[in-house]
Amino acid sequence: MLYDVVAKIDGCEEEEEFELNKMDDFFSVIKGTKTKKQFRLMHFGALHSLVFKIPNDFKEKLEIDDIKDVSIFYIFLLQAKVSESTMNILSPLVFNHKSKKMGQVHLDSKELGIDNIDELLAKE
Repeated sequence: MLYDVVAKIDGCEEEEEFELNKMDDFFSVIKGTKTKKQFRLMHFGALHSLVFKIPNDFKEKLEIDDIKDVSIFYIFLLQAKVSESTMNILSPLVFNHKSKKMGQVHLDSKELGIDNIDELLAKE
């Protein structure tokens, strides 16, 4: 399914449209129609839910009227050694299936209550 990019994706600022393909209940892949860049995505529900509010201006860009029309994904960078794989939980991708619009929202770690997560992880 094709989605218009209305809030640019980091590293893909020139891309105007992505194709979303679901792999299973937790993973999907997007591919830029112009650049052919591909990203693996992990569905928001695959992890313990992180609660955040989508900013109003972002909702307007994606024409979000009902949360039921929305899917949220994290960009997942799979490495050969699985323990070295990473995911950006502070900049999820939001897809509105009704308007066929998508974008990346940047969250504030302080608002999420995880502003000291790097310090906590460094102690492990």
